[in-house]
Amino acid sequence: MPDTNTEATLRQLLDANSYFALNGKGTTNHCPMALCALAGMGATVQQLKTFFDQWKHRYALAAPPLGRTIEAGNWRVCVGDASAFGACRAYFAGAIGNAGADAVLIDVLSELPFAPASQAFHAVIRLAYGLDAQHSGEIAAGLAALVCTNLPIETSDAEIAPAASVREGLASLAHAFGGVSFEGPSITARLRAATCDSSLTGRFPPLPAGPQVLDDMARVAIAAYMQTNDFTALHIVTGLHAVRRVLRRLPKAMAIERLPNVWAAVCASYLVIGAPALSWPETSVQLVPFDGDGHAPWRELLALAVADSDDHVIKMVYTCWREHQRDPSPLYRLAAERLVRRECA
Repeated sequence: MPDTNTEATLRQLLDANSYFALNGKGTTNHCPMALCALAGMGATVQQLKTFFDQWKHRYALAAPPLGRTIEAGNWRVCVGDASAFGACRAYFAGAIGNAGADAVLIDVLSELPFAPASQAFHAVIRLAYGLDAQHSGEIAAGLAALVCTNLPIETSDAEIAPAASVREGLASLAHAFGGVSFEGPSITARLRAATCDSSLTGRFPPLPAGPQVLDDMARVAIAAYMQTNDFTALHIVTGLHAVRRVLRRLPKAMAIERLPNVWAAVCASYLVIGAPALSWPETSVQLVPFDGDGHAPWRELLALAVADSDDHVIKMVYTCWREHQRDPSPLYRLAAERLVRRECA
């Protein structure tokens, strides 16, 4: 956990981030997510300030004027309207101040189509990190991003048998669509191209049964990333970690009801990767102990990630560390090591 000085600095920088737009120069606003990950990995006050300053000067865009005011309970008019982000964030910040974060979270996710692939998973990641940091402004921003960039995935009502497992479900998509490609300058654009085609989404197998299906998705996601080195696969890994953090704040029945939406997001993202046949094992890779094997232990990997300026490296190493703590797998350490050593294709 961050110490008191680090927590105070994190909160100050997250407050300052409210002056930035939803997007950055050629990217989305990764700054608050990276700051939370850095703090979680033990960054110093100076390291947090250094990252914030370099992000501000290289990527930040000033938040535009709000332009509108959201009336009480009327956030629904902002669904899918990215231009309403600032006004929506301001509305949710006020609602959280009045009712508390959990009440607002449950209220919004009770009505909003749960679409974790929105903004290439960045909306749900921002929300999860805001919840973990207990920062009302970032919780509001994450909710506003989910609302204003909402990307629901409509799947078929046809009788399709559920996949026997996550891996078999993706294998069926690989068999049907292996090698598929989509045009677009960004992951979000390619996801939109994939999800607007009902001939694709209509073939998604229903969510596999079982109480550990989210765990299974996470295991397959890290295996897919290790096999493909794909940037979209990286976002599936970090996105699923965030989904878990958000769903745990919901009533259990409500969280379970949203798992099919998570599965649809994974299936759509898998198509964007090209639906490759998966050959990597999920957890069976064996590594010799740290000592003398040439592989960095976690403490070294975290230190390298904290010293990095790449927000995706920072978030992915943090995710791999936290997921490894939850469900140990050597794939997480391999993925983190490959990133900090710049061994990606």
